[in-house]
Order: sequence, then C-alpha cells, then structure tokens
Amino acid sequence: MQGVLLPGWIGAAVALLILIAFTYTQFRHAGLALVAALAPLPGTRVAVVLHMPAHPLAYLCGFVVSLMLTSGIEARIRDGAPRREAMARGMSELLPILVWPIALAVCATVLPALVAKGFVAPVLSLILTVALCGAAALICTPVGLAFLPYPDDFITRANRLRERRERWLDWLTFVVQPRWGWSVGGIALIFAVLGFFGGADSGAIELFAAPAGLPIALGLFAIFAYMATRDMRRTAALVLTSTVLMCLMFWINARIAIDPAMALLAIALAAMPALILAGQSSAFVRAGDTMVVAILRGFERCAVPTIFYCLAATLALCISSEYAAAILVLCGGVAALLFFPALTTAIYDFFPPRVSLDAYRVR
Repeated sequence: MQGVLLPGWIGAAVALLILIAFTYTQFRHAGLALVAALAPLPGTRVAVVLHMPAHPLAYLCGFVVSLMLTSGIEARIRDGAPRREAMARGMSELLPILVWPIALAVCATVLPALVAKGFVAPVLSLILTVALCGAAALICTPVGLAFLPYPDDFITRANRLRERRERWLDWLTFVVQPRWGWSVGGIALIFAVLGFFGGADSGAIELFAAPAGLPIALGLFAIFAYMATRDMRRTAALVLTSTVLMCLMFWINARIAIDPAMALLAIALAAMPALILAGQSSAFVRAGDTMVVAILRGFERCAVPTIFYCLAATLALCISSEYAAAILVLCGGVAALLFFPALTTAIYDFFPPRVSLDAYRVR
C-alpha cells in the first residue's frame, strides 16, 4: 500500500497498522487479526517484484475477502466445531461466495479500459494487482488460520463478545419489516436521484469513459450479483444498491476528484459487503430458510465484519489521500446493512415467491 498523506513506506505502515488494530478489536485474538489484515500482503509483494504499483484500493479488495473468510471460520470455531471441521465447512460455504467479489473487482478495473479502448500499462498493472491481492487473500487466509491456537478462554470470550454485539445490532432488524423496507428503500432511491443530479453537471459521467459505460457497469454488477446469489430478487436489490453507490460517486466526484481508472473499482469495493451479505443470505434460503430468517442470519454472520471493514478501510484510505473512495466505502457499509436488506424486503413484498399447494398440505 502506498501512502500519500504520509511519505512512502510510512504511510503504508500506518495504513496496515490501522487494519491490524481494527481486526484485533473485532476478534480480540492477535493471530486472527494478523492473518485477516496481512493475508493480501503476499499479492502486493509479488506486484512490487513485477514492478507494478501497490495501490491501496487493490489491497483492500483482498482485505475484505480475508476479513470475511476469517470471520466465518472463527464463527464456526466459536460455536464449538473442531478446527479441521470448522476450516472445511467455512471454506466450502464461503469460497463460492467470496470468489465473486474478487471477480467483480477485477472486471470493474478492466471495464473502463475496455470501454475507452485503451489498455495502458498502469491499467494493466492495477488489474493484475487486484487479482494478486484477491488470490493471496483466498489462499493465505486458510493457511494462516490452520496454524493458530484457539484456547478455551478465547472461545468463551468470543461468545460473550458476540452476545454483547448482537444486542447492539438488534436495531438493524427493523429493515426486514415490509413497511420499513419500503421506507428505507425509498430513502435510498432519493439519495440516488440527489447524487446523480448533484454530480451530473460536473462531468462525473465521464468517469465511465463513454455514454454506454454506465449501463454496461450496471450490467456487470447484475451478472456478478446473480452469480453470487442465483436469486433474481436479490440480484435486483443489489443492482439498485449499486446504482445508489454509483450516483453517490457522481456527487462525491463533483467535490473531490477521483482518477477515472479508479472510480468503478472504488464502487465495486464499496459494494463488496452488500454482495457478500447477499450471497450468504441466498445460501441460507437455499438451505430452507425464509427470506426474513435468511437476512437475519446474514446479519449475524456479516454485520460485524462489515462495520469493522468499513471503518478500517475508510481510515486507511484517508491515510493514502484517497478521500473520495474513503467516503464511498463508508456509504457502502450503510448500503450493505440498510439499503440492500430494505430493498430486498420491498421486492419480496411486491413480488412474493410462488408457493405450491403442497406447502399447505398437512403431513
């Protein structure tokens, strides 16, 4: 990671220390914190060896994946599963979900160059760096977790911490009620309209390199949303959530300029928590849960790491003087925890799933 606010390696070191501090605050386990924060680092080192710049946005694409994977495996260990079983279950359940955010980030880096028909060397370097950081996170996280000790006092402390945090997060559950889903979803769309018209006159649409860039970007988000969820309703909710983030980027760019090559990557980075929450809740639906129960279980798994990720990434990006991306990542946390569940609830209320007569038959 390259620091701009602080010179060279000092800024990078401070940004990494911020990530480690927030991950330790989440897990209260030094080993878990180091694995989650440093798992993308080998990808960055390979990029540097290949004479490619290590951009903080690329590193954070790997960080969100390593944090979610660490959190998922830690939750299974915390629930009492043996280490080997927890690792196997966590990997089998989370890898099919976490692959798609990385693929989205890589394609979000490719798309502006593809639309502009200009694959210059810096763009190719950024594409490879994002892919390397994502691959390092997926590979190094389980390897690192396999060698850590998980004593009984850690499991006891982690369960107490989970119960305390769940009480604080109970207020988020109001979005699964249809009346609140419609209300919060309407607020999200108002923000989208205000953001779009607030940045439309500033030339922010040029972030997408061509008039067709915006619909192509939304199509890209729709494809990866469906691949992660295999659910049309959640795909629609994710596309609407991504639209809100894109429109907010218009408004932010009107006030804080951002490199056009980084704009769509910043939007993808902000949308990653919502995409992971959508994939997790869809997996619960396929396992037999209702929409409401699936979202609540998704909150239980993803809400805490989403909050810590957004706070840590925002501060790390500010250290690197990536202020526009920092604001957008913070908005992405709100979108993941409020806008996406609210829009999902509203869409399910407006288009309820079909229920066969066999579902009402008494057995």
